Parts: sequence; C-alpha cells; structure tokens
Amino acid sequence: MKLSLGRFFLIILLGISMSSCGAYMLDSAQYDLRDSFAQGDFASTASLMESLDKKGVYASKDKVLIHLEKGSAYHFSGDYKASNSHFERAEFEIEDLYTKSITRALRSFVINDNQLAYDGEDYEDVYLNVFKALNYMHLGDLDGALVESRRISFKLDQINTKYNGLAETLSKADTTRTGSDKWNPGKSNIQNSALGYYLSTILYAKTNKPDDARIAHQNLLKAYQEQSDFFNYRRNQPDQFDQLTDPQSYNVLIKAFSGRSPMKVQDDSRIYFEEADTYLKFSFPVLLKYESEVSSVKVSVNGTSYNKLTTIEHLDKVAGEVYKVKEPIIIARTIVRASLKAIATNRAGSKISEKNEGLGSLVSFLGKLAQETTEKADLRGWQTMPGTSHAMVLNLPEGVHTVQIEYLDRRGRTVFSEQQEVEITGKESLKLVESIYWN
Repeated sequence: MKLSLGRFFLIILLGISMSSCGAYMLDSAQYDLRDSFAQGDFASTASLMESLDKKGVYASKDKVLIHLEKGSAYHFSGDYKASNSHFERAEFEIEDLYTKSITRALRSFVINDNQLAYDGEDYEDVYLNVFKALNYMHLGDLDGALVESRRISFKLDQINTKYNGLAETLSKADTTRTGSDKWNPGKSNIQNSALGYYLSTILYAKTNKPDDARIAHQNLLKAYQEQSDFFNYRRNQPDQFDQLTDPQSYNVLIKAFSGRSPMKVQDDSRIYFEEADTYLKFSFPVLLKYESEVSSVKVSVNGTSYNKLTTIEHLDKVAGEVYKVKEPIIIARTIVRASLKAIATNRAGSKISEKNEGLGSLVSFLGKLAQETTEKADLRGWQTMPGTSHAMVLNLPEGVHTVQIEYLDRRGRTVFSEQQEVEITGKESLKLVESIYWN
C-alpha cells in the first residue's frame, strides 16, 4: 500500500486539524460516563447518554458504542424494553460491520483506528446477550431469554477462528516488509461462558426442558473448570449448581454484579533513527483491569442470612483473555501504519529537497508532526459493563419479602448494601432480583 504525495499532505492537514477533536472528546465523555455510572443513579446516566448523543459526541461511527452504553444504562434503571432495543441495535451494527471487516481493516492503515466505525470488542458482543437475557427474564419472557443465553457461548466458540481470514488479508496488503509472522492472531482458552450456561440451565429447567437443562448443567461445570485459573481461592464449589436442574426447588434468582470492565489506556512508543532522519510513533491500546473493592456478596431475606452468592464469572478476566485473540492484529496494524507514515514522510521530503532543500526540510518536519498527531490508540469501549457476576437461587413462600444484598470487601466489611422487595404470588415460575455495585 502506497501513499501518494497529495494524500500524504491531506493526512498531515487532517491529522493536525483533528488531533484535539473527535476521539479526544469521546475519551473525555467516556470518563464522565464512568463517573456517572459509579454514582448508582442509572436514570441520570441514561439522561447523560441522551445528552451526549444530541451534542454529537458519539458520531455515526460510534453507533455500536452508544447503543451498548444506553443498553446498560436503561437496563439498570429498570427500562428493560428500551434496554433491549439498544442492545439489539448494537448487535445488528456489530454483525453488519463484521461483513465489512476486510475493507475496514485495510482503511486502518491510513490514519488510525479511531477514524473507523467501532465494531465492538468480541467480549462486548458476547456480554450484550447476557443483558438481553436478563431483560427478557425481567419481562417474564423466559423463552426469549433462552435464545440470548444460547448465543453467548456460541459467540465465544467462534472467536478463535474469526480472525484467521482477516489476518491473512492484512498480511498480503502489508508492503512494509516488517515481518509476516506479526500477523498471526492470538489464541483464547475461553470457549464457553459459565455465566451463559448458568442462565441456560435455569431457563431450560424453568421452561420444562429437563434434558437440555442437564446438558447445559454439564457444560456449566465444564466452563467453570475452564475458568478455574481466574479464581484466587476455592470458595466456589460446583455442587452448588446441582440445584439448578430442579425447577421446583427455587423460584427466585438473585443476580449481583460488582466491579467494572477493563478500561483501555494508551501506551506510546517512539523511535528516532538519526542517520536516516526517520521518526516512528506507535500508540497501542492496553486493557487495564479495574481492581474492585468487592470480594464477595451475601444476601439476607426478611432478616435471615443465607450463604454468600457464588461467583459465576469474572467478566473482566474473560474480557482480557478474549482480547488476546485480536491484540496481535491491532499491534501489527499499528506497526504497519507507523511505518507507512514514516516512508511517506521520507519520500516526500527527499523528493521536494531535490528542488528546494528548505521546503523539503519543512515537509519532513510536517510529516513527523503528522505522525505524532495522527497516531492515537483507539480507546473506545463499553464503559458501563460490570466486572464480576455473582448469583444464587432461593425458594421463597408466597408473600412480599425484603431482600438485602451486601457487598463485602476482603476483610468482610460491608462497602455497599441495598434492599429490594420481591412478591411471590405462586403464579410465576421465576422472579429475578438484580443488583449492581460498580466500585
């Protein structure tokens, strides 16, 4: 891939003019969004998202992102229909952009990934189905929830094969000769979601599909074992899942989320070869894990304490594992892009210096400035995704019950608690009580 002189100057002008706009405005908005969500007033967060949308902070290329954020904001504020509408839009956009992934990836060689439509991280595509399933459960549509829970593990299973064709195409388009082996995608050891199979087991059992519930339960145990390295100590025993296949043994699902999703930060590297007067800047996105103060969650009903909730899945750690598949391609694209800009700078400067040495030096300087201003890591991501999932099932008698959920730190101290009321009438097969503490 070659850059013409005219296109090179266009990149310089675009890069300098856009360096303090667009992506930087969105970075700032993402920090504001995280601050708002951490306050726990999710209706205000939904209003903030609508305001940012109207101001144009989220551009048309950020459709996936804005629908993910609105989806979670409306979910936790209790507007489950609106939440599902936004998650469905996000999922549609992700699927649509995937069909255009080759063309988009080639375009990323030119300026930076921020100029492309955001197609969502693979873990974001997986976990939006978790919240769609929970939305349907809140709405009493267990069959709809079951469809979403099945998609979770299906998507995870496809990740390792997703990038092979993309990597091959990008390798063929790479003219920088910086090493073809850099285009090998990574591998993930996560092919199943414990959280997805946990929900599937419950939903199959509650929709009178005992054989499917038994198979989902077996897959749950397998997925839980697959993620065993994510748990620091053995406080979660798989036998706690056996009850899930007996639909008559429970009528309430307590679901709690703690912590936050990983945040992307920019890691810059700069190299200058004095003899060749060549400047290279690399800006890589790095997933930074958020360290939550929550170690466990316990529940009491009408003043009676139960065991601590089981930690079902560390969404943040699964996200980091899944990201490993795509990460080598992001690094390779960054290296190629920086190399192309450096080549274009040297060629333009040398060509003009043949006629005017001073102008050639100016062009060389502007080229280096363009590299500095246009090379920016793509830090877009689903800011309001939780970090860890906890759950338990209970069997409560008819009546109105007060459920208290407490989030504990490593010393067993309560850092946050909330109360919710749940009414059991005997008509419903399952009530969902959901809570979140995002710190």
